[in-house]
Amino acid sequence: MRQIQSQLFIVVMVLAAFYLQFEVISPFETEVFPHTDDHYSSLLFLPHGVKILLAFMFGFVALPAIFIGRFLAGILLLDSPVYDALVGTVFGCVAIFTPVAFINVAFKKKWYAGINFNENYTINTFHIFIILVLLSTFLNVVLHSAYYHVEATIMMPFRYFVGDLLGSVLIFTLLMLARKYIFQYFLRKAHD
Repeated sequence: MRQIQSQLFIVVMVLAAFYLQFEVISPFETEVFPHTDDHYSSLLFLPHGVKILLAFMFGFVALPAIFIGRFLAGILLLDSPVYDALVGTVFGCVAIFTPVAFINVAFKKKWYAGINFNENYTINTFHIFIILVLLSTFLNVVLHSAYYHVEATIMMPFRYFVGDLLGSVLIFTLLMLARKYIFQYFLRKAHD
């Protein structure tokens, strides 16, 4: 039952991040930058940060829920055709979970695990998160820029990189500011 609750929680978090992105942040960006043709890339993309944080905390246990949440967001919020929603979902999951596995292997942990905050890493948690963000953001930029290369402008990879990076750092910063209340909840859920 706890696994189902965790999976539902992750799906809801991913959907909420996409809803906030496309109902609040994207309309604001459209007002500030009305002449851009990069409407599908944002300079502050919160869903990437939320997905990284969930993968960071839960490891590969979060993969099915992140996949479902991202796919549903593509269909329901972005009105994407099924094929495009599936491609975006696969790219997003590969871009997040490949670096998680890499970091785990680099620290001689189980490749599929989340970050265990009780273990002694040689660098602190924030630095591990930033490394994960940089690797994931770079991979996401490469995959999406290659897929949208025909429609893309020269600014699109830059916008993807900045948006994913700023969104991830903002999510982690908010978590750290509210860690007294939220962080313990995530840790309990991650280790259940």
